[in-house]
Amino acid sequence: MALSAVLAFGGLQWGIPSVQAASLFSDDFESGSAGNWTSTTGTWSVVQDGSSHVYYQSGSSEGRTSAGSSSWSDYSVQADVKVDNFNGNNRTYVCGRYTDGNNYYAASISNSNGGTLEIRKKAGGESTTLATKTGYAITAGTVYAVKLELSGDSINMYVNNVLQLNAHDNILSSGGIGLIAYKTSAKFDNVIVSGTTTAPTSTPTATATATVAPTTSPTAAPTSTPSPTATAAPTATPTPTPTSTPTPTPTPTPTSTPVSGTLYVAPNGAAGNAGTIGSPTTLRSALTKIAAGGTIYMRGGTYSFSSPVTIERDNSGTSSSRKNIVAYGSEKPVLDFSGESFASTERGLQIFGHYWNVKGLEVKGAGDNGIFIGGNYNIIENVETHHNRDSGLQISRYASTATSMSDWPSYNQVIGVYSHDNFDPDNGEDADGFAAKLTIGPGNVFDKCISAWNTDDGWDLYTKTDTGPIGIVTIKNSVAYKNGQTSDGNTTTNSDGNGFKLGGDKIAVNHIVTNSVAFQNKKHGFTYNSNPGSIQLTNSTSWSNGQSNFAFDTGTHMFTNNLSFAGASSDKTSGTDVSSTNVWWKSNASANGKGLVVSSADFVSLTPSVVRNADGSFTLGNFLKLATGSDLIGSGTPSGTNIGATIQ
Repeated sequence: MALSAVLAFGGLQWGIPSVQAASLFSDDFESGSAGNWTSTTGTWSVVQDGSSHVYYQSGSSEGRTSAGSSSWSDYSVQADVKVDNFNGNNRTYVCGRYTDGNNYYAASISNSNGGTLEIRKKAGGESTTLATKTGYAITAGTVYAVKLELSGDSINMYVNNVLQLNAHDNILSSGGIGLIAYKTSAKFDNVIVSGTTTAPTSTPTATATATVAPTTSPTAAPTSTPSPTATAAPTATPTPTPTSTPTPTPTPTPTSTPVSGTLYVAPNGAAGNAGTIGSPTTLRSALTKIAAGGTIYMRGGTYSFSSPVTIERDNSGTSSSRKNIVAYGSEKPVLDFSGESFASTERGLQIFGHYWNVKGLEVKGAGDNGIFIGGNYNIIENVETHHNRDSGLQISRYASTATSMSDWPSYNQVIGVYSHDNFDPDNGEDADGFAAKLTIGPGNVFDKCISAWNTDDGWDLYTKTDTGPIGIVTIKNSVAYKNGQTSDGNTTTNSDGNGFKLGGDKIAVNHIVTNSVAFQNKKHGFTYNSNPGSIQLTNSTSWSNGQSNFAFDTGTHMFTNNLSFAGASSDKTSGTDVSSTNVWWKSNASANGKGLVVSSADFVSLTPSVVRNADGSFTLGNFLKLATGSDLIGSGTPSGTNIGATIQ
């Protein structure tokens, strides 16, 4: 039952020069032995299956077996999996960072709900689903290549070499691999572990010769290398997978050898400098020199620009070796584009390439978008973008010649980004916090983001007739508030002021919004904006918006566990009220189809509070938190799920 597999070690690599994927472990069981494995429960044996030997768990209870080293941290584990008998709707796991039966991450397959894929965590004996996808056909007797990829806090699940799910969690940092057949009879073969266990112990320290440093920031080196933001992912519907994955344009051979380790840039850096911590270069120079897998560390201070900084289309990392732009330690690099004129060509940071990670920066003052993403598979983390003269961050095609969706930006992740006070001085109609609109492909995700005080919308997913449908966008664990004017009161009559605007031009796109909050926006909290499709809106809260908290006039939308309270006008809710779990604001009252009635007493506090932390995460504290004894607690679906968002 052997399946050929192409394994790529993916994820974020911080300060590690020339990282290469390494083969850590493999077992095809053709020796007839499972001597590399330690089984603790179940009935395990090596048996013949067709022309191959496989590792078989035949018991009806949970079977667990493990291998590898407890020191492994960042790696991928893949196995061919064939379930002979699901014994109902039970699961089979391929596990990583496996310590014992009570501590591991897992890529799970089951035949429930038409086939279900999950990324699961078990820590301290408590199981949590980090990401899930239903409707993926899983049938008994069929071989699936299942891969779990772990890098920092990023967790990916692949099936048959196609990325299906992504989650973020950092509770478990290392461990071996495991195979689990939870009450199933399952066969495993061709187990391969690939990756690297190398990890930086500290950021390179300035030597005695490192005398040149920015005058606007400290010269002392931080105590540790910057690491990916720890972001525990909730149970959420994952990014849909397209029928084909866009292939990035390869980086051409440069005229000089790219730097494969680290480069340092500073506000007083010079293009001709070596790019060491003592002789920093410029950002534009570093962008042309850094190799895949390398990191550009930006020292703190203000970098002033009068034209866009562009990562060109042919300047890309790879799935296993990203290119990184990272704030140095706790310092704050500020990219100030105030020297630009107000014009559509005057953007700030333009990312046309693929597989870049940008973390810890501040971008402001651009003549158009602060950050513009036109490439694929990029990650923007813990960034603040503000006071730009169009949207703070926009995802759209990199050029007007990109007329096919296969050329449109796809699979980008925007995590922990704060976009605020963006103002369009022309008519106020274009300055959104986040714009993923007009010409974008599938798989773009916003997670743990804040959009506030923008003159137009918090999120704008607009489509128009002449370019057609866009890819499905996922928004989760995010908040939009006070959009429609800036924090100092600037507004225009043309500014919309929606929190989450999810469509346009009556074009159906089935966007996904989960565990998000809208409050005190000028217009609607959440609106379909003429999108007649099946938007999935789950466990989200909308309070005190200028018009409707939820405005979904037409469509077959799917509503689950949403909460609306104290809107200026009644909600419009065309679609399915799943299990009557949604509490709508209609006729000046908040109630659901089961007779549950909500009042201000159901909340600990209705005083707005949003506090953003240094790592990009944020909390609402007691604001909109359900009070002890509220009937909203545990009244959702599945049974025991709360109604409304949980962002605390």
